[in-house]
Amino acid sequence: MKNAIGILVILTLLSAVLAGGLLVAGLPAALLIGPMIAAIIVAVSGGSIPLDRRLPPLAQSIIGQLMAHSLTLRVLREVVSHWAIFLGGVFSVILISFSLGWVLARLRVMPGSVALWGSSPGAATAMTLLCESYGADQRLVAFMVYLRVFLVTIATSIVSHIVVSSHGAHPLFPTDPHLPIWPCFIIVALTAVVTPFLRLGAAPLLVSLALGVLCQSFLGLSYTLPEWLLAPSYVIIGWMIGRRFTRDVLGHVWRALPAVTLSTCVLIAGCALLSWPLARIAHVDLLSAYLATSPGGADSIAIIAASTPIDVPFVMAMQIARFMVLIAVAPMIATSLMRFLPGETAEISSQAGRNTDTEH
Repeated sequence: MKNAIGILVILTLLSAVLAGGLLVAGLPAALLIGPMIAAIIVAVSGGSIPLDRRLPPLAQSIIGQLMAHSLTLRVLREVVSHWAIFLGGVFSVILISFSLGWVLARLRVMPGSVALWGSSPGAATAMTLLCESYGADQRLVAFMVYLRVFLVTIATSIVSHIVVSSHGAHPLFPTDPHLPIWPCFIIVALTAVVTPFLRLGAAPLLVSLALGVLCQSFLGLSYTLPEWLLAPSYVIIGWMIGRRFTRDVLGHVWRALPAVTLSTCVLIAGCALLSWPLARIAHVDLLSAYLATSPGGADSIAIIAASTPIDVPFVMAMQIARFMVLIAVAPMIATSLMRFLPGETAEISSQAGRNTDTEH
């Protein structure tokens, strides 16, 4: 018990120092990145981070509220009317991601199922939970997807910082003190009641997002998110990502780390190139298109987008659209691509019955 308290104190102090330094430097989402790096340092040093299992879902539900503020009824109508642009952007990122995963599998950098599931460009928690039912090593998949989230978060924060520096500062928390707070608390409470019955890792984020959109767009409720509620959520999301990088996991993937890192960097570069035509076709600024195609976690991208002067509704709509498509098609894509990898057919057959149960 004393050891856990000591680790938590060290983690908190280190997070405060790193986040404070990044805030002084003007980096967007400093309260996410600082704690994330601090958690990685503690985890790699052998410390077990005592994070209560109820905190990450709570933080996700609050970030869901942050995203809901961007997805108004007008934005949803625009998504429907320009569905071809959104589907084109979503499937382009998915194609690049799974192609790189297939290459990693062919080169035997990672086992075939791990490489394919770990290459998923989003829905990190959901993919980590689903992959085990399809024969993939959950620990290795978690390493791949959270390494991608970490690298994408760092890259997008740096790019956003350059843009913010050239266009002026932007508020860290998009709050309005003149609006009520109580609807936010009711939605978070309802989310906490509903999500335990849903077998989906990102259920807190999605349920909170859906309830927020319903209240604002259809019930006409306008409310704010207090800074003292958002700030701890940023920190918890950062700790949740960073704690995955334990010494044990890194020991298993040390040889594959350079190749997986290179693959993720190629993915980031590919999505950045994809943002050029998307910006022209969708008539949005380049940074908005870049964040929309960014293959990071929807929650971390939401935090970065909220502190950057961009088209936040467009970014969030694209991120959520890709998330929903991934949940629907990622198992099918991974299973289909495995058939083209040597030595994976037997694994597919042995998992067929279990896969069918999972999909239904």
